[in-house]
Amino acid sequence: MSAPLAVDVHGNVMTDLRAVSIEQLEEAVRETPCPLALVVLVNQSHGEVLFGLNTWRREYELPGGIIEEGESPRDAAARELQEETGIAAASLTLVGYARFSMAAPPREELGAIYAADGTGQQAHPSDELETFVWREPLSGTELKVSAIDDAIAAWVIRQRPAG
Repeated sequence: MSAPLAVDVHGNVMTDLRAVSIEQLEEAVRETPCPLALVVLVNQSHGEVLFGLNTWRREYELPGGIIEEGESPRDAAARELQEETGIAAASLTLVGYARFSMAAPPREELGAIYAADGTGQQAHPSDELETFVWREPLSGTELKVSAIDDAIAAWVIRQRPAG
């Protein structure tokens, strides 16, 4: 087994990050549950990503959440972004998925990862994310930032073409 890409404070492990097409995501979902969709909102001019302080976990993380019954991962990503930040992304691009080995209860899951241009966007507090920061992924900070979300954000920045 290869080394984990990131581990969070709860012992959840990110084991893979993979750039995929919609068809490849759908194929992976047939083998592994994909209950989660995340959005990496990138300020293109500064290479920074929007992180919000989770009201319950008290750490900064990416907007996103659970895919509801009958909802596509893309629709869930758009809905969660709007609910958590007040931002309606003009365009969401599937970047890939993250594979997780969850600690409690033990299980394997996927999270669909989408990216959007957040240049000039202003996030607004919600019930789930109460304050926001634009930051360069994996940069030093005093903030409590989800290690897994930070690694995902850095990966997305590397995947996206400049400009």
